Amino acid sequence: MTTKTKAAVTKGERSRRKIVETAAVLFNQKGFTGCSMGDIVAASGLEKGTLYGHFSTKEELALLAFDYAWKDTSDKRLRNVDTVSNAVDKLKLHIDNYVNTPSFPGGCPLLNFAVDADDGNLTLRTRVRKALKGWEDLLAKIVEDGQSAGEINPEIDPHSVANLVISILEGATVVARINKRSAALDDAQSHLSLYLETAVRLRTDS
Repeated sequence: MTTKTKAAVTKGERSRRKIVETAAVLFNQKGFTGCSMGDIVAASGLEKGTLYGHFSTKEELALLAFDYAWKDTSDKRLRNVDTVSNAVDKLKLHIDNYVNTPSFPGGCPLLNFAVDADDGNLTLRTRVRKALKGWEDLLAKIVEDGQSAGEINPEIDPHSVANLVISILEGATVVARINKRSAALDDAQSHLSLYLETAVRLRTDS
């Protein structure tokens, strides 16, 4: 590959990345239906031909935009979790990251794209469902590892814990957005912390 060809590939990759990053924000803020390809062209500053040269359909771009937004969100929510040794404390840090880390522009991508997918976009709904399942499995694995290490109550179901954490956090997010106040998220964190300490953490004291 010549230097000129490499430069062209690099430029193409940069353009593609810029399109995905721009689309991720716009789709998350305006929704799949409310955001047009023209909006993305205008916001990215690229030519229309460049956009369609990389993505032939809006749905194709939306899927990659969701992946980008969700990875960015997940990475922030999991920040430093792997540095914590105790499983319950891992879950508590994850919850704290969720509540106190600035969200992706427009809010939680999982929540926003799920609303769009509910309108009948099966491909997008499948992608969102896969992301949700991945989140659930990740939290359940933390619980399972904690049970193996003698840190978590062996009688509780790992996926039940994961589903409860996710449901409370996502539900509180909806309430917080409606009320334009973070109180619901703060309350969710407090109640989840109490639940993790009293029902999930294995007590060794007599």
